[in-house]
Amino acid sequence: MLTPVLHSLIVAFVSTFIAFIIMLPLSYYFTNRKSRFQLITEVIILLPLVLPPTVVGLILLSLFGKNDLIGAFLWNNFNFSFIFTLAGAIIATTIIILPIMYQGLKSAFLSIDHDLVWAAKTLSANARTIFIKIILPNCWQPILAGILLSFCRAMGEFGASLMIAGYIEGKTDTIASSIFFMVQQGDMLTAIYLGLINAVIGIIALLVIHILTVRQTNLTRGM
Repeated sequence: MLTPVLHSLIVAFVSTFIAFIIMLPLSYYFTNRKSRFQLITEVIILLPLVLPPTVVGLILLSLFGKNDLIGAFLWNNFNFSFIFTLAGAIIATTIIILPIMYQGLKSAFLSIDHDLVWAAKTLSANARTIFIKIILPNCWQPILAGILLSFCRAMGEFGASLMIAGYIEGKTDTIASSIFFMVQQGDMLTAIYLGLINAVIGIIALLVIHILTVRQTNLTRGM
């Protein structure tokens, strides 16, 4: 019964980490510089917000299927497929949470007092020093809040991951997919149990986000 919980945690942690690594430099770049490719890039990143998760899953399925573009290459050269695997669920979940991670990180960087950055530049600080010594210490709380919000969304992902990873008990079952199939089978007790676990994890994360938001607001007002 705990296997779906473990799978959900693995998918959420890994997909959140991947999304953070990808979106951190991109959101920071677009916050500080204007690019002719910014609009189209942001449209692509934010597209999963306006698409049903099943459509995202369908797109991924058409790319990673064994007879499709990427999937055929992986299968023919490495004898590996993302279909019906937990790795597939991680890819799907990562795509779904990219918009949340991007918006959270971008908002965090926009909250920085640019006078601090300007002062650091006048003291001949390079870009790396400014990012590590000025940017991160002054916006780590909203960054962490964005990470936690992305993690919560990853914990609840269902449609896209089900399309590409399916539901294989003991292999690709997550909390969300297990609840759906438990209800279909009439096992309401297990479904409620898993739902409560997910709710508790979400409540804890939201409380931490609230605390971080309040602290960041108080810090901003105190400046």
